[in-house]
Amino acid sequence: MTSTATTLEYTAGDTLCNGVYFVPEKANGLLPVVLVVHAWDGLNQEVRDKATKLAEAGYIAFAVDVHGGGKTISDIAELLPTLTPYLEDRNLLLQRMQGALAAAKMIPGADTSRIGAMGYCFGGMAVLDLARAGGDELKAAVTFHAGLEGNTLDTPATLNVKILVLHGEDDPMVPPAIVAAFKQEMNAKKVDWQLHSYSQTVHAFTRPDANDPAFGAVYNLSADRRSWQAMLNFFTEVI
Repeated sequence: MTSTATTLEYTAGDTLCNGVYFVPEKANGLLPVVLVVHAWDGLNQEVRDKATKLAEAGYIAFAVDVHGGGKTISDIAELLPTLTPYLEDRNLLLQRMQGALAAAKMIPGADTSRIGAMGYCFGGMAVLDLARAGGDELKAAVTFHAGLEGNTLDTPATLNVKILVLHGEDDPMVPPAIVAAFKQEMNAKKVDWQLHSYSQTVHAFTRPDANDPAFGAVYNLSADRRSWQAMLNFFTEVI
């Protein structure tokens, strides 16, 4: 199955964002829509390829633009300057995600009763913040090697969204204490959640260019394949 790509400009607060959505070429009727959220380096070709692959599986895949302006970054020295504004103001991150969610509902052919989201690294944290905000619009949330730390925003006591976390067991950026705190948070909010932890796997395990053992970011082919299939199984069930 092939797909078509369409650019979609939308606003999140005062920020103009340039997303792109991918639709199966022979789409028939309303389809579930999934927000695809990039890592810290923006809406680059890698995440567009992920969205294309998801569309070929039968979904409308909306690759969102968290940074705005279609910005992409290639210099690792820009990692902290890029992430710090969002880490210091999680409401800013939530605002960007809520803008993307509103835009997703305007995509032609999207079944707004079946909305999911998936995200990588920073994008996974963004997906979890959207899920934590509550409401009934987001049905399913999936993260790949994401930051799992909670935020201090006002959130509902219970959440209806179903969550799948795909995690590297040896990820130095998300150590066991943070994983345990996340589980406790999800249980307290009575979430239907799953966590798949892949052995001998560190951060960025879905990113083919990741090859920095000292930093703790290394691609893992088997974890990449298994996590993608786990995501597809989850979305098939939930949306």
